Amino acid sequence: MKNKIFLALVSFTIVFSSCSNEKENLEQNYKNINLTILIDLSDRISENKNPDQVEKDLYIINSVVDAFKKYLYRKGVVQSDDKIKVIFYPVNTQSIYQEIADSLHFDFEQIDLKDRKKIFSQLNEIYNKHLTTIYSIASKAKSYPGSDLFNYFKHRIVDDCILNDSRFINFLVILTDGYIYDENAKYNMGNRFSYLAPLSSHITQFRKIINWEADFDRKDFGLIKLDNDLSKLHILVAELNPPKNHPEDFDILKKYWSKWLIEQNVRKENFKIIKTDLNYLNSNIVQKFFEDVLRRNNAF
Repeated sequence: MKNKIFLALVSFTIVFSSCSNEKENLEQNYKNINLTILIDLSDRISENKNPDQVEKDLYIINSVVDAFKKYLYRKGVVQSDDKIKVIFYPVNTQSIYQEIADSLHFDFEQIDLKDRKKIFSQLNEIYNKHLTTIYSIASKAKSYPGSDLFNYFKHRIVDDCILNDSRFINFLVILTDGYIYDENAKYNMGNRFSYLAPLSSHITQFRKIINWEADFDRKDFGLIKLDNDLSKLHILVAELNPPKNHPEDFDILKKYWSKWLIEQNVRKENFKIIKTDLNYLNSNIVQKFFEDVLRRNNAF
């Protein structure tokens, strides 16, 4: 009888240890995603100026959500401590903007296990429903304050987008046309600027020069350098949309953005800047960006 009890205890210990080790291995092998989606609600989404931009934005956002869900599915939703949220910029004081931002913020670590699978299965539907509402309002605005992403980076990005926790991989997806402008935040320090606008001389002068990049580098053009350490952030800047009569602006904007991000300690392989294009083409780029980052970080 004593031998049977002893054997039972040994078996229980082995099973319990096996379960514990399996859970520990799962936690070690699978990290969590901390994902922020920043939507530029400037005149780039005006139905008069760019009538197809809302559709393109929604397609990109669905691709981002799909990449997020694909990773959660791979490791198991019940094991998820992942986080996803949306930030609207410029900030709007209307309560509906705050309500919708709240409805699109999910911290799976704080969600009961029984509710995780339900939210997971409905995530695209929830995002589409609420974002369609906000885009419908924003795209019909009578005026737009601009897109002062410079001051967002200066004052908010570190607190909003980076968790200093080795269990998490931080992602920021920015939907913007690439231009940065606010009439109240327009200044420069030599050839460094707080803004990028289609008619700015530090944009237009490079349209006329064949070997403009050499001139850009030699005279140290760029956005004003910020004292940020974004080394733990992976950034996708999507939907850059230069004027049809100045397609060369994409390369100029990309040069400004790339230099700015690198100076804030974002490694070259940890950011991607893409132009507005056919939806399925950009969707493939989004999926690959997430896969590559997760693989490099040994997330699975």
